[in-house]
Amino acid sequence: MERREILGSVVLTQTSSAVLSSDMTISVIDGSTFPDGSSGKPFVIVLNRGTPLEEKILCSLRVGGDFTVSSRGYDGTSPQNHANGTRVDHVLDAAAMQDMNDSLYDTQVMYWMEAH
Repeated sequence: MERREILGSVVLTQTSSAVLSSDMTISVIDGSTFPDGSSGKPFVIVLNRGTPLEEKILCSLRVGGDFTVSSRGYDGTSPQNHANGTRVDHVLDAAAMQDMNDSLYDTQVMYWMEAH
């Protein structure tokens, strides 16, 4: 899996217009604290977190308040329509967590095998 850009101090924002399930650009009121993709690594945002309309979105770039979308309905969610003013947050996806878990497990097994 491709590495992700992850920041720890992202401030929750809101969409600045309605988002259709087919839109590949998402605009927010203030995206300044979100990753920007300049590292060449994608990042994940989540709209309507914790609701039946939750959707994770893989993004490749952010310029100002505009996110360029690589994949809608990411990480086991489905593309949704979202109203103007929908909450937008930065999130760590399950695939990245699984890769970290696998890497840690593989490292521990290799260490154990070398020690025995």
